[in-house]
Amino acid sequence: AESLSAAFRRAVQGTSPRPVYLHMAAAHERAEEFELCDATFEATVKKFRRDKEVWIAYLASLMRRTEVAKAKALLQRTVDALKAAEHVDVISKFGQLEFRHGSPERARTVFDGVLASYPKRIDVWSVYLDMELKHGEAAAARRLFERVISLRLSSKKAKFFFKRYLDFAAARGDDELAEYVRGRAKAWVEETARS
Repeated sequence: AESLSAAFRRAVQGTSPRPVYLHMAAAHERAEEFELCDATFEATVKKFRRDKEVWIAYLASLMRRTEVAKAKALLQRTVDALKAAEHVDVISKFGQLEFRHGSPERARTVFDGVLASYPKRIDVWSVYLDMELKHGEAAAARRLFERVISLRLSSKKAKFFFKRYLDFAAARGDDELAEYVRGRAKAWVEETARS
């Protein structure tokens, strides 16, 4: 432990310290030394308070260990520490971590909360769809597609989501759903032309 600590201090002095701190925390996590891992992350977020990647790494570590209560408390600290412009990205990342390591239901709540405040954030819709398709249920993914194609979108963005919806139907081998999506797309085009 003493030689590791000495090597860590030398490494921090000799190079950019942020990657060294993150590497040390990851090493403690892999060794299942969770108290040391948390202590290293606490030192890291204290030193790099305005760096969202550091906070996200800490959140990911807690979620991988299924320490959801600690992760939620840390998410609040993260939001308090970062600029408002970075909040959506961090909360979206937390939703992704919930899908991967936690509960899909809690993840949906996180994403729905973000989209209630920022309904035009196409990047968040796209990430939410990706997570739902990969880790969720087909019925939930379909409901999400229905919500996103109901938004007022530019033709380029609408085309993107209709294409994804059609690909989803094709991947499931659901010809009836594919025909329905084509019909919705055609109706969207006609409605847009009238506007």
